[in-house]
Amino acid sequence: MSLLYPLLTLSFAYPWAFLFPVMLSYFLMVRRRPAQAVLTPSASLLEGATPSLRLRLRTPILGILSFLFVIFLSIAAARPQKLTMLNSPYEARNIMLSIDISRSMSTDDFASKRGNISRMQGVKTVVSQFVTERGEDRIGLVVFGSSAFLQSPLTLDHKLLSEIVDHLEVGLAGDGTAIGDGLGLSLKRIQDLPGESKAVILLTDGVSNSGHVNPIKAAKVAKDLGVKVHTIGIGSADTIGSLQGGFFSGQLRAQAEFDEATLKEIANITGGVYFNAGSIDGLTKVYDQIDRLDRTDAEEPQRQVVEEYFVEYAAAAFVCYLLYLLLARSVFLKVP
Repeated sequence: MSLLYPLLTLSFAYPWAFLFPVMLSYFLMVRRRPAQAVLTPSASLLEGATPSLRLRLRTPILGILSFLFVIFLSIAAARPQKLTMLNSPYEARNIMLSIDISRSMSTDDFASKRGNISRMQGVKTVVSQFVTERGEDRIGLVVFGSSAFLQSPLTLDHKLLSEIVDHLEVGLAGDGTAIGDGLGLSLKRIQDLPGESKAVILLTDGVSNSGHVNPIKAAKVAKDLGVKVHTIGIGSADTIGSLQGGFFSGQLRAQAEFDEATLKEIANITGGVYFNAGSIDGLTKVYDQIDRLDRTDAEEPQRQVVEEYFVEYAAAAFVCYLLYLLLARSVFLKVP
């Protein structure tokens, strides 16, 4: 942006900062004292002396730099802003992501174009893309294992949220699966936010076996709060064999990958939708379908976008100050 940008098009957050040049000028005038003359035997010899070009340029150049320094610094302190009012309608939703990061999410059975990858890696890929594409939505993140933790409150900083998702690690929240705690914490963070469109997208590959909150009771609370919960099951809902203790000494126990009945009931209670995904493509389609659900046009008569310009003026003041010091101590150095 040019520093000559018309100031009439800008507004200032702290206009009282423009009093600084006036106060400084008054202070200098009050503090000014008559210069003491140097005693010489006779001043007649100096009358015909012609001042050098450097001496003639010293006062105006250093004076201009000082003036510009004060002006630019005052403008920066006033915090110049360009305000743009947007009248167009936009779609805004509050979405809380609740993701299972228990140990089972490291299972390498998630299909992708380059072969099987871990469930966690597949979820990271799809969720990061989903977050990046939600331009106007406020999105937050809760993770759960044996316990539930808030990783990000609802935010419009989707770049930062994507980085948080990319750095998720399995097992950090424990080996269990506290679905109720994950849902309960998500509801706690989303319930008081403004806006009619509120949803939780809960993703898990396990059966609820930890935590203090019953998933069905949490779903009923979500219904009372008007929050829809869309549930996603990763892996298989069938009973499978799990080898414990090694190939020769271990024993085979049967377990279900995830509790499909509970996930369906949570979705039905809250008015959400249940999905099952076992691959990158499948999970991408699931999030695409969720994106088409619950679209609400939140019409605002005017939305204000603020662009800050104080950095440019502060930089200009700094440059003027450096030039003043450089010239005053080199080219225009005045020796008594």
